[in-house]
Amino acid sequence: MKNRSNKICFIFIFTGFLLLSINSIKAQDSGEISGTVVSKKTGEKLAGAHVQIKNSFLGDVCDGKGRFKLTDLKPALYRIKITYIGYKSQEIPVDLKTQPKVNLTIALELAPVQMENIIVTGSRQPEDLSAAVASVSVLNAREIRSRNSFRLDEALLSVPGISLVGENINIRGGSGYNRLGGSRVLVLLDDVPILTSDLATANWNIIPVTAVDHVEIFKGAASSLYGSGALSGVINIITKNPDSGSDFNFRQSMGIYDNPAVPEWKWTDKTLYYNRTDIGYNNRFGRLGLRFDIAWFNSTGDREMGKINRWYFTGKSILTLPDFSNLTLFLTYSYENRDLFLRWIRQNNALNVPSADRNNHFKLEGLIGYLLYNKLFSHTLSTRARISVNQQLIGLPFNLTSAFKPALGFSGEMLINWLPFPDHSLSMGIDYKRDQAESEYYKKRSAIGLSPFIQEIWKISQIWQLNAGLRYDTYNLVGDSVETQLSPRVGFSYQPRPGTIIHFSYGRGFRAASVVERFLSVDTGGDVNVLPNPRLRPERSTLFDFGLRQSLGRSVYGEITAFFSSYQNLIELTLIPQSLNLQYITYPDGEIFGLETAFQWTVWMDRINIKTNFTWMDPKFSGSGQPLPYRPRFIGFFTPEFRYGPFEFGADFRYSSKLKKVLVYPKDEQVPTKIWNLRFGYERNGIHYKFLINNAVNYNYTVSERVLGEIRNYAFSISGDF
Repeated sequence: MKNRSNKICFIFIFTGFLLLSINSIKAQDSGEISGTVVSKKTGEKLAGAHVQIKNSFLGDVCDGKGRFKLTDLKPALYRIKITYIGYKSQEIPVDLKTQPKVNLTIALELAPVQMENIIVTGSRQPEDLSAAVASVSVLNAREIRSRNSFRLDEALLSVPGISLVGENINIRGGSGYNRLGGSRVLVLLDDVPILTSDLATANWNIIPVTAVDHVEIFKGAASSLYGSGALSGVINIITKNPDSGSDFNFRQSMGIYDNPAVPEWKWTDKTLYYNRTDIGYNNRFGRLGLRFDIAWFNSTGDREMGKINRWYFTGKSILTLPDFSNLTLFLTYSYENRDLFLRWIRQNNALNVPSADRNNHFKLEGLIGYLLYNKLFSHTLSTRARISVNQQLIGLPFNLTSAFKPALGFSGEMLINWLPFPDHSLSMGIDYKRDQAESEYYKKRSAIGLSPFIQEIWKISQIWQLNAGLRYDTYNLVGDSVETQLSPRVGFSYQPRPGTIIHFSYGRGFRAASVVERFLSVDTGGDVNVLPNPRLRPERSTLFDFGLRQSLGRSVYGEITAFFSSYQNLIELTLIPQSLNLQYITYPDGEIFGLETAFQWTVWMDRINIKTNFTWMDPKFSGSGQPLPYRPRFIGFFTPEFRYGPFEFGADFRYSSKLKKVLVYPKDEQVPTKIWNLRFGYERNGIHYKFLINNAVNYNYTVSERVLGEIRNYAFSISGDF
């Protein structure tokens, strides 16, 4: 009790500090910089462009008409930086000494995508991607839309170093496959952790993809930034903000499945199909901006036990207060009624399930909400406070879902960003979380976490930047154990000449075992039972990576990164020898050494764009040298795109080498993944028409043990904004 009282006291002291800081706000000044950001080539208004005053936290994001406004500025000489995904950044001097208000029209030139982004995931504060010390990739809304993606995890497969085993996202092979286990990748929604409180897994269906502005992917151990779960990386989903003016958007997609490549696999004469409807609305009423997104997905599936009926609702509001602080309220809800294809009955009937699995139906619900307050005290001091709730019920096999209550998570954050000197930027704060989970298979469990942290960016010179951070996590599983972790991080970037960035980073990560991994005990009455293991220790990791980013003019960009990750106490759901019982156990230490490359080339007046990435990894147990399970050694992605006037053609080729080791059915034959997806597009009067062929050659592969990948399907999509 005394320890808990000390923690609560610390929270109140910290809160008091923030409240007292409000009294230090100085009087507002009257200077103003406003304007419009457009594309130099087309004149298109660039909604979402970032405008930032150098060496300050003062900035703005362009609204739907490309407009921005920076107010309450002193009469002084400023330098503003304008960035937008896919365009070359600009820096412009602005003198408010001679005139208090300046209006600008800023035209940005097209440029390689990766070098000109503003990110927050790598340091918990805005920074240039080009100068980031860690390996960070960005997936933007245009790429998601061009592929007509329905799920974010599938859209992420185009990102270097990303692979998917079942529904487990792997960043550089760090996750493997763990169906009922915790995620080794921390998933955030607008910087808010959204892993479930019972299984510690990610629900990729919690938000419609049309509500996503972009996704930031931090590769490697990141617990110094975000705590437990960031063992092998962080995926931060950034949602769209409300814009000025009224806006309505829609997307309607329809598709049908082809016959399987193997005639014996055909299991029905019915037409198998799917359809998806997305509708969004955005408006601003004075100081209040509102955005709503609704989506519905319905599918027969391409196999027995493949039906899905899914609904989404997302709402976001931003209220600008009289002192120019803002209050953001966000809510997303998803409901899903679906079948579960757990495994095929036999390889000759790869689209059918055993008779015992034909009642694997479940309903899923997810609700995530947060309230966020942002306050800019001065150009060098800002703060934010957040509270959030995360209630989700994730589907489980063997008809277990009904025995679980929705897991409930509460979290909060207080963060201060401070520029004590022009070349130093500090982020410091504290995270709080409380998890609650209940089931007849592990009773009622709760856990509390409290974590102070500090991060610094030091721009040593025009060519050197140093990042360092430290975080101390405590995770108290009430009535059981207390786990602690000190997570350091350090890195640098060096720019020897324009267009060249050399970067290095070191970090530590950890993941506390989830409630389900520790305490799940199930007697299914069938072939497979699950045994508890309450003594599981936290997983831990260490990362080193060293890389080079290089751009040549505005048309060529490349990156190569060598990385090494070591893992201790890896938790895997394992089949006990000489029985069919499953149990979570810790494995010997593992390590992954690898090389990741990415390349982009734009030619013929930007009409032809070629992007490719390739990752080689050597995942193995440290002592024996045996391969880590469920990790491919090679993954690659190749995308040629051609645009001419209103027409567009694109193709994606995805490759993943066959798995060297699996645990449940080790004698099954493994094959590599070789998938071609084709798309054809046409735009007229703001309406986009798209025809797609997914798995164009109808290639047969597995996404997890005895689960076949999606067979060839044809889709048509129409979308637009009004």
